[in-house]
Amino acid sequence: MAARLVALIVAMLMVGCSTAAPTPKRIALLAPFEGRYREVGYDALYAVRLALQDADIQPLDLLPIDDGGTIASATDRARALNHDPQVQAALVLGLAATAPETLSAFADIPVVVIGDWGAQPEAERVFILTNPQLRDQLTVPARTAVTDAAQMDAPFTGGEIVALDQFADLRQSSLTDISILSSAMLPDAAFTEQYHSSDTFAPEPGLLAALAYDAARLTGQAIASADNRQDTARALTTMRYEGLHGVIQFENGYWQNAPIHTYRYADDGTLHPLDDIIEQG
Repeated sequence: MAARLVALIVAMLMVGCSTAAPTPKRIALLAPFEGRYREVGYDALYAVRLALQDADIQPLDLLPIDDGGTIASATDRARALNHDPQVQAALVLGLAATAPETLSAFADIPVVVIGDWGAQPEAERVFILTNPQLRDQLTVPARTAVTDAAQMDAPFTGGEIVALDQFADLRQSSLTDISILSSAMLPDAAFTEQYHSSDTFAPEPGLLAALAYDAARLTGQAIASADNRQDTARALTTMRYEGLHGVIQFENGYWQNAPIHTYRYADDGTLHPLDDIIEQG
């Protein structure tokens, strides 16, 4: 009986002294996963999953959230994320998720905008992965709906909205004389293979897939070195990340010295680079 009692006491002490598993930090992905722009969300989702898998940052969970398709619904979701103390940063893309109202609703959550959606770094915790000079060269504003852009007379120059798969399907006339400007690099063969191998349901990676990968890696590194949202924002402000797109660091909320690539549609409706880089800085 005494031996059993001693064994029970030892077992209880071991349980009491064991270290509880740390609560995972979270990185949110707010993007459209339903409706007209669902390709935007899924294109990024598989890239972000792949990036966090490659980074192997533990414990860090991905929290994908559909933006609801409107600015009002995206704002509600951003506000809800702000009430989750485990969410240390958010990745956003798409028209609703990058609207000023949505970015404001994130409150103190650091936000990384993937691509040029016409967003502004209105707070020090907002970081935009684009070259701000790109917008001066667009004849189709970045926040134009894809259905409207598809009806415009060429020639014109648009941003990532014109690079969506559905644009070529919506376009009732020729794709020639349409230029697309972006700081994003088209996925190469190696990334495409890795992207497809990561998940049976992974789609063909679009223009922003590789940039979404880099966004997740750099944000994950910032979270790993931080204890809270404020520390994560400071890390993003000062860090120098090297990835698929070369060096990424931020200045005044934008990607410093981000490239501007230009793309054109081929006869088969696929995107091809016109030049590697048409402008730097």
